[in-house]
Amino acid sequence: MRDMTALIIDKSAYGSDWVSLSISGEIDLATVDQLEKDLKECHESGSGNLVVDLTGADFMDSSGLRCLVMADRSYRDAGRRFALVVVNGPISRLIELSGVEATIEVVSSIEELANSH
Repeated sequence: MRDMTALIIDKSAYGSDWVSLSISGEIDLATVDQLEKDLKECHESGSGNLVVDLTGADFMDSSGLRCLVMADRSYRDAGRRFALVVVNGPISRLIELSGVEATIEVVSSIEELANSH
């Protein structure tokens, strides 16, 4: 039986200037430190832009949302792009209600990033 509080983060390259973090599981107070650590490592590695794919995530609370907002800010401050992949569901609803998409680039698939500037 899978531990529902587990957070699985898979890192991969996408194209020549993007790194992708694919998230599975729940992002909440119990797991947000792991996400923060991985986001920080990606930023400090200087490996270009970052896309966080939330399509495999089951749940995200306000601590996860805050973590993503802070990561977006650090990427923008460094002149790099930060984006979220979100599809319909509870995480999409949280992002919509919070107004985060006014500042963070939100797409429905990683492929959309290749067509946007």
